[in-house]
Amino acid sequence: MRQWLFLLVLALLSLSACIPAPVALVPPETLAAQTLAARPSTNTPLPTDTPLPTNTPTPPEGLPTPTLDLNIAGAYCLPVDTQRMQGLVTKVISGDTIEVLIRNLTYPVRYIGVDAPSILAPAEWQAAQAMGFNQSLVEGKYVTLVQDVTDRDAEGYYPRYVLIENVFVNYEMILRGYGMSISVPPDTACANSLLSAVVEAQKDVRGIWIPTPIPTSTITLTPTITNTPLPPTETRVQVCNCKGPRLTCNSFPSQTKAQQCFEYCRSMGFGDIFGLDKNGNGLACEGLSN
Repeated sequence: MRQWLFLLVLALLSLSACIPAPVALVPPETLAAQTLAARPSTNTPLPTDTPLPTNTPTPPEGLPTPTLDLNIAGAYCLPVDTQRMQGLVTKVISGDTIEVLIRNLTYPVRYIGVDAPSILAPAEWQAAQAMGFNQSLVEGKYVTLVQDVTDRDAEGYYPRYVLIENVFVNYEMILRGYGMSISVPPDTACANSLLSAVVEAQKDVRGIWIPTPIPTSTITLTPTITNTPLPPTETRVQVCNCKGPRLTCNSFPSQTKAQQCFEYCRSMGFGDIFGLDKNGNGLACEGLSN
């Protein structure tokens, strides 16, 4: 009998272990109950925090890394263990700056060691020629960019050595006289090469080394006003007083004297004031003897 009771107790204990624990109900009037009711009954995990992309992209490496030919004129100095990439020149900004498209991103690139004349007003000597030559070299073409030390400068440009086919662009711009050689540490690997290009440009008097034309002043002669003297005015000797007492033919000793007075008064604008020409034939006092 005791053994049977012991077995019955064990069976009851086994059955109690299999029954789930009662669920604690949340009162419906509480905020917790409302929140639980609003939540969809899915197993979708909650989203995680994803960092936003930065706005300062770094130029990617070229695909594949372009080869470097150090036998190109002036290119013996190019670093062989730095980043190299290829890109499409979409815009020439000046004689020493361009924009390059790499993997759908555009990067402003500045030629290391080149100081081209500024095109900003007032434009420097040979500025337009430098920009035009730069355009003829690289615009719309694929170029190879070679980094020295600096990745991006303080002004946002990427300092690079630039090559296209068999032309070292930095060297060529200076060699043609379209820029000065400038050394900006730490990017000085090709300082000596670019300086030798300056010497050649100076020797051949190219580009900026052509003497600036001196504007010639045109002297405009002021016309000299010459006062041409008028012909001398005829000085008339007063023969008689045309405003004086009235004269008659008897006032003159001869017809000649009367004629002289008659003509004098007419020339002075008085006409035949004394009536010496009675018949109007131009002869005064015809009855007088000469």
